[in-house]
Amino acid sequence: MSWRVLTPLDSAFVTLEVPSTPLHIGVIIELEAGDELSPADRYEMIKANIGARIHEIPALTKRILRSPFDLAWPVMADDPHFNIDDHVIRRAVSSPGGDAELDALVGRVMGSELPPDRPLWELNVVEGLADGHRIAIVMKVHHALADGVSGAATFASLFDISPDVRPPAPLPSVDRSPLPTPVEMMSHTVTDLLKRPGALLEALASGLEKTAEIIERSAKSFAGLATDFPVGAPNVLSAARTSLNGTPGFTKNFSRLSLNLPEVKRAAKSRGATVTDFVMATVSGALQRLLSDRGEEIVKDLIAFVPINVRRQGAEEEMGNQFSAMLSVLRTDIADREERIVALASSTGKQATANRDQNAKLLMDLAAAAGPTLAAFAGRTLAELELFDQLPPVANVVVSSVPGPPIPLWLSGYRVMSAAPLGPLMAGLALNITVLGYVDRLEYGLLACARRVPELETLRDYLAEEAHYYLTTPAPSELETV
Repeated sequence: MSWRVLTPLDSAFVTLEVPSTPLHIGVIIELEAGDELSPADRYEMIKANIGARIHEIPALTKRILRSPFDLAWPVMADDPHFNIDDHVIRRAVSSPGGDAELDALVGRVMGSELPPDRPLWELNVVEGLADGHRIAIVMKVHHALADGVSGAATFASLFDISPDVRPPAPLPSVDRSPLPTPVEMMSHTVTDLLKRPGALLEALASGLEKTAEIIERSAKSFAGLATDFPVGAPNVLSAARTSLNGTPGFTKNFSRLSLNLPEVKRAAKSRGATVTDFVMATVSGALQRLLSDRGEEIVKDLIAFVPINVRRQGAEEEMGNQFSAMLSVLRTDIADREERIVALASSTGKQATANRDQNAKLLMDLAAAAGPTLAAFAGRTLAELELFDQLPPVANVVVSSVPGPPIPLWLSGYRVMSAAPLGPLMAGLALNITVLGYVDRLEYGLLACARRVPELETLRDYLAEEAHYYLTTPAPSELETV
């Protein structure tokens, strides 16, 4: 058999996806272009180099196929019609080609679905940048294929650690088997469906019952953990509704911020905090100010949905999703910046450890319990009825951290100057803030629903100002020693 069934968690990113919230992740990188190649020749060279290595990442030459009525889990199969021209795309920014025009293009790319009739990834070579010495690359891959950790580790094989372009690994034997038919994919359920037309409703009912059991058990687990934290961990569905919550629209905005990573580490360490605490503190302060501008009173502490890597050590390059999540308070109830970062530092580390240990398989269990039929039904129903506008939110914002390479990289002989991450919007969360470390830079990538967060550039500026305070103001402990 030349195809395999996706895991329940990988499948959930397929079945829950709706047109307004495509579930892919990505990165925007900028390359230093100082050669004499024409843009057309440069594009063809980059495409040829990627095409020569694509077999080193087998998942990128496979299609994901859904069964009729989503009665069986989706499967991944070799695409007999794979064509690199479908995936490496040449684009240009609008005039005058500044950062604003590039970010707008990234928002449009991230807001569009990946065509389901081919492997779910694309790499955009973006030209027309104002200074003429940069090329932008916008890469995106469906979340069903990779999470942030596996995506970063696996896609590294497309890059080099020097300007020298290494030769690709030897080509393996090619499987020319045809794609599986819908009947083959449903082999373990189709007979039951044909005999009993009520099987579809039974699948939905069973999924609802199992999912309710998992949610109840998880809620009790979160409640038990909360007694161990100085502040108290948030419970499921305890987040306050804000103007940031609701069904995301089709149009997306993107913006980014770059900080000096060694300076961030120094500022955090001087306050007994980590880089993650620094990020959470800047997000907290920026969201406080944004909601204040809107005349919106924060009656309850804002809550962040924070993905947690649960991979075993050494398994970073295994494709697919292996992560859980925790709900983390942002301490927006504390106005003083120094008190806020200290409060975050005292709670987030302990909370992350507890959540990782006790809830490592929470999302995997939920996906398995719901099953593909219920997940697909729920995704469509929640979106089409805009129920996220009415239901209590799980959290107010997604805040994610992706490990990046500590050494410089090159793509087709061009040095990677910067790399900003791109995370998805989901489950009524209209704002995603993902950070990535690359060499000596800490890059923030902000993706938002344009309707709910039209002032994304203002939020970015607030993040920069919050960061500037910590980077330029001595910590209280440093002042005491002077």
